[in-house]
Amino acid sequence: MVIIGLGQAGCNICDSVAKISNIRTVKLDAGKGLPKCGSHEEYDKTVPKLSRKLKLKDTKKAWLIVCGAGKVSGATLAVIEQIKSLEINVAYIHADPFFCPPLQQKQNKVVFNVLQEFARSGLINSLYLFSNKHLEDIVGQETIINYFDKINDAIANAIVSIEHFGSSQPMMGGHHDADNISRIRTVSLKQLSETQENFYFPLDNITESCYLYSVASDEIKNNKNLLTTIREQVILDKERGVKSSFGVFENSSDYSYFYSLKYTHFIQKEIK
Repeated sequence: MVIIGLGQAGCNICDSVAKISNIRTVKLDAGKGLPKCGSHEEYDKTVPKLSRKLKLKDTKKAWLIVCGAGKVSGATLAVIEQIKSLEINVAYIHADPFFCPPLQQKQNKVVFNVLQEFARSGLINSLYLFSNKHLEDIVGQETIINYFDKINDAIANAIVSIEHFGSSQPMMGGHHDADNISRIRTVSLKQLSETQENFYFPLDNITESCYLYSVASDEIKNNKNLLTTIREQVILDKERGVKSSFGVFENSSDYSYFYSLKYTHFIQKEIK
């Protein structure tokens, strides 16, 4: 597997991935595998052959991380075209519109909408949506110079965790079998001691959920209410018409939490 970071945000998240995982990462940006261009449209037309840069021999799966507001995101479709033989999961970073001038907002709208159509048509395996605006609320405010660091780390942790849980056998429950059309997705995170899920993107019309519980060894041994808590969450989803599943994994830390994968096939609106 390989994780490809496209543009500055994608490259920075690759750096965050490299700090916590051995997953191979490749960074594509102006001067890093791509020629420097003056516009979104130029990046779409000038992507060179990337086979030497990507080194995809024997690779079956790829993540592509991109923020649509940047000019380099114009290369997104051309990059996807060159890796279309792989199972492609796209992590799309929706920029906070507060920070985006009109041109960047336009670029974000174009890439955001096109990638959703790619997901719905099956041209990519999945599209995971992340909102900088909502992630800021989760990780807390930082100084201007460090503003994106915790946000990037949160996204990197989510991607690495999805892969980790997907390749591990749960001690209870199982892996989610998503409907073929449920390709537009996001992630939520919740400490078991908290009362509210923290959504990484405000996904509308959720049709499926998968709860990936990572539970501290001590809590596995001593918390007699854990299974009841899990059962109540799954039942609540089903009462709302949401197809729901769970898996329980033991961890060696002192923290117990879950990531929840949220699925839909409905087109999402831009964040204003």
